Amino acid sequence: MTRDNGSKWERLVAAHEVVAHPASGGVMPEHHPQVAVLTCADARIGPMALFGLEPGEAFVVRVAGNSATADVVASLTFAVEALGVDLVVVLGHTGCGAVAAAMAATTDVSYSPILAPIDEVIEWCAAQHDLDQPAEPLATSTVLRANVARNVARLRRDRGPLGAAIAAGRVDVRGAVVDLISGELVEIDDTGHPIRPGSPI
Repeated sequence: MTRDNGSKWERLVAAHEVVAHPASGGVMPEHHPQVAVLTCADARIGPMALFGLEPGEAFVVRVAGNSATADVVASLTFAVEALGVDLVVVLGHTGCGAVAAAMAATTDVSYSPILAPIDEVIEWCAAQHDLDQPAEPLATSTVLRANVARNVARLRRDRGPLGAAIAAGRVDVRGAVVDLISGELVEIDDTGHPIRPGSPI
């Protein structure tokens, strides 16, 4: 640990001592989330604040690029089966570094587990794009939206309890992208397009 890192940790601990307070009545806080949110690890994304939720009201799963990997699906399955969550939101955002790295064809193998699912989305987008707009470059916004839509589709295709709950109508799955500049939240349809026409995302 460097001296700077140690100082940073000490500042965090000091801040915790200022804001920390014991649980009301000395009882463990309840854990009854209303929603499960799969979102990016980007520090600028705050799903609790974005949806106006309090601690205990959202089960948040974070991974760079908000991809529905096996570990993510397992976590969401726990939220649905053990905690009774009936709404899952896949939340992407503008300025996503994972999407940018995938589009730049980053070759660092240490990023492969994160970028591989997004690479598949880019290939899917490119195939659609070549048919629709062969003369235009593939836009980052197109991949951002498609990444959300394809991960919603992955959750629906799950062959375990999560997929079964979705198929039975016990769990609703939605996809959205938040604009980090305007703060606007745009719902995305199954094809990767904004549900509300005229959206800037």
